Amino acid sequence: MAFIHSRLSRLRFSLRRDVADHYDILLLAFFNRGEYHFLMNVYSDDYHSTVKFMLDQIIDIPNLLYMGGDFNIRDAEWNPSVSSHSAVGQALMDLADSLGLVCSLPELPVPTHYSNTDGHANSVIDLIFLGMSCVQVLHCIEPDLRQPSDHAPLLVDLPSSPENIHFSRKVLKCDSDKENDFLSFVIMGLHALNFSRQY
Repeated sequence: MAFIHSRLSRLRFSLRRDVADHYDILLLAFFNRGEYHFLMNVYSDDYHSTVKFMLDQIIDIPNLLYMGGDFNIRDAEWNPSVSSHSAVGQALMDLADSLGLVCSLPELPVPTHYSNTDGHANSVIDLIFLGMSCVQVLHCIEPDLRQPSDHAPLLVDLPSSPENIHFSRKVLKCDSDKENDFLSFVIMGLHALNFSRQY
């Protein structure tokens, strides 16, 4: 599920299943300055199904600004309580690199997953990857906001400025030749309609 603020409605956000068709990938696109930009949310189960899907499908998503979610991968790269690197963790890093992304660092490194099972340690399995233009951007982990979930929300501000966002409206200029041609076309179409009722 995704929520788009009404202030961003002019960017025409859309769900793009045609680019990445997987039930655990939510890929949103918005249109700006003549091209699409993408934000991707991912859930990958304990078998790493979604990560494997992305690796197998060789997904190429230009202008991917953000990839985040629950990757279910415990790795020393992002979790200081883990002592080793995993093959699937390296595969995820390679995938992110191929998409032009880098792993975002948290402002305060705390767990993102809080185990309800005795004897199971809390861990970092929720991650954010950002485009190269945001390489210095840190994200926040908010454990106090997680109830009743066992995952802490991750928050990140993607930098933007009004001069970087371009809105265009497709309208016909008033009293222009194009407007007159369009109105003539509509009027001809209305005249061609048969409004007589037949019983």
